[in-house]
Amino acid sequence: MEKLLYVFWRGAESPEALRQRFIRDVKPRIRALGAERLQFNIADFADLSGTLVNFSLQNTKPAPDGIVSFWLTSAFRREPVERLLAQTFARIAGFEVAESTILPNMRHRPREDERTYGFSQVTFLQVPPRLTYEAWRKIWFEEHTPVGIATQANFLYVHNVVVMPLTAAAPPFRGIVEECFPPQALRDPQIFYNAAGDEARHQRHLQLMMDSCAKFIDFDRIDVIATSEYRLHGDPEPAL
Repeated sequence: MEKLLYVFWRGAESPEALRQRFIRDVKPRIRALGAERLQFNIADFADLSGTLVNFSLQNTKPAPDGIVSFWLTSAFRREPVERLLAQTFARIAGFEVAESTILPNMRHRPREDERTYGFSQVTFLQVPPRLTYEAWRKIWFEEHTPVGIATQANFLYVHNVVVMPLTAAAPPFRGIVEECFPPQALRDPQIFYNAAGDEARHQRHLQLMMDSCAKFIDFDRIDVIATSEYRLHGDPEPAL
């Protein structure tokens, strides 16, 4: 099995209308084509003014509106699903990815077709010119990942390492990260950085996180969006 992840741009359709149409009409068609573990993330927060700086990190123009991911027996058999997705959205960019579930969601287990608790921060990473791919990935996995767990209130943490792009003119993303946070973390930095009621701890965690990110991220080559996550399958979560 291979995991395929498609970044999408919704065009003029509203997030609510797109979500309803996707779950009602597109989901069963994708499932009928053999896709498993279907997931839909959509940036549907109407007002992010006053939120953490993380959610204004948008360098790809226009910024993506979400992601669709699923598993197939082979990316070689993706064409029917990819054609359907191209008909569903204004624009898509597809990637084959290797999923690494650092922190599985055991605290707020998602239910089929229902919005996952809190919000899902999706981050699109590129390799800075100052680093080789090997050095970049080593820093990301071996140095940054423990910091990301220790300093934040995430209850889901997934690395998607891009194996290869699947569509023409796809952005040069090399990693796509999914992290779920409690709803209060969207507007309260102390909660986001796992330091509720403790400003000194918040500042320590913030500094640790920023220092770690600076090692392997150029901030003019990163995109971050806040999304609602929908698990569109009734299959059990993979065993740990």
